[in-house]
Amino acid sequence: MSDKEKKNPFESFKIEIDPDDIEDTLRSLRQRLSESFTAGRYTKVRLSYRGKSILPDIPLAVFLATEGVTFWLISPLPALLINLGAKAMLDVEFIHAADELVQEGLTLYLDGELEEAEAKYREALARRSDDPAALYNLGTLLRVTGRKEEALRLLRQAAMGPEGHSDVIRAAEAVERMTGPKRTL
Repeated sequence: MSDKEKKNPFESFKIEIDPDDIEDTLRSLRQRLSESFTAGRYTKVRLSYRGKSILPDIPLAVFLATEGVTFWLISPLPALLINLGAKAMLDVEFIHAADELVQEGLTLYLDGELEEAEAKYREALARRSDDPAALYNLGTLLRVTGRKEEALRLLRQAAMGPEGHSDVIRAAEAVERMTGPKRTL
């Protein structure tokens, strides 16, 4: 795999299904999932076809544990791939528990439940310490509640995240506002 093809191990991707070579399709899927496995144990796999989930979210470790003969004997995926018929695209999405916790925290924050929201963001960071969304949202919450030093530390950490990520951009803007010269009218 070239440097250009190497991406975030949890970035969603599409895999082409060739009904004449299901085994190769599954081998390719298992290889991509294996590479992602070491990046986090709180990750689930969501398989969807044409935007609709076709199986319940499966913990990544469970999905990988069904390799080989066991995979062919007990997994519904091979039958599903055959039933999809001629070449189709299967969407594979990784869902990390930290993402779900950040969403729960955001809902709590918007409902005014600041302590509970803070707990959710901190729980997300316990699972993935460099999560830019958790860092940004927790930093923002701390800034709003007057804990500016800790907020600035978290926002700076969030601003160092992956280039182009919306929360990284917003964190950088927040750091600039907090540390830049004060504007007067």
